[in-house]
Amino acid sequence: MKRMSSDTANKTIKNLQAEVDSLLAAEERDMTYTYGVSETPCPPVYSFADTQAQLTELRGKIAKLRHAINVFNITTPLPGYEEMTVDEGLGRMSLLHREKQRLYNMLQVPEKTRQRGYSQREADFVCRNFDIHEVQAAYDIVCQGLMDIQQAINIANLTIQFEVEF
Repeated sequence: MKRMSSDTANKTIKNLQAEVDSLLAAEERDMTYTYGVSETPCPPVYSFADTQAQLTELRGKIAKLRHAINVFNITTPLPGYEEMTVDEGLGRMSLLHREKQRLYNMLQVPEKTRQRGYSQREADFVCRNFDIHEVQAAYDIVCQGLMDIQQAINIANLTIQFEVEF
């Protein structure tokens, strides 16, 4: 059993994945070899069984860490949002990001523009049909909500530890 934070677990996963990638690159390089007709073969050191065993062990560790992070996310209350878990906070952030983009797009709408079609003799006016100050206020609230949830998730990921057996 090892105690770690979600942040440490994620960094450990990245390190383990780098080991997997390195093993796979070595396998790709060493699983075949070439020599000339007049040369003595000099095969590189490679064992499929050893490589497979190492990959299985590393991938098993990655799977256990990912599972532990998932359990942490769905069971840990978000600091400052006791009614919300880390997982719910992540889901809420996704929704807030979409809402932020929608409001940002509305903030880009000019008060009035001229529009002319290909066969039109006269231009039409396109006018904004909402109060830009209301949209700006809503945008500011969404941005603050995103920042608050992200900070709470950061605190949870860095400070709350859980046990992992790997």
